[in-house]
Amino acid sequence: MQYHPAILASAVQHLCKYFDLDFTQDDDVESISVQVARLVKKLLHNDLNRLMHILYRIDVEERLVKEAMMAPTEEQICMQLADLILKREMQRAWTRTMFRHN
Repeated sequence: MQYHPAILASAVQHLCKYFDLDFTQDDDVESISVQVARLVKKLLHNDLNRLMHILYRIDVEERLVKEAMMAPTEEQICMQLADLILKREMQRAWTRTMFRHN
């Protein structure tokens, strides 16, 4: 997937805030997705409440979260949740960018 650099930078900035981490803005979408999946796996094991809070704050659709949680393997669950998080944050970044310029 290709995203405008400003949208990707905005999404990365917000992901850093939610996950208390420093993603580099030079990372591509796939690399960020893998990093988010690792964090999701860690939270899935150690702090499920925080993971659910992040999903709520980012406004990932509950139905999609439930579907992702039904994946057959933990790896698939983590990747699907990471993709949902990243996709939603990109949507939010696009919206912020559009309304900031209009």
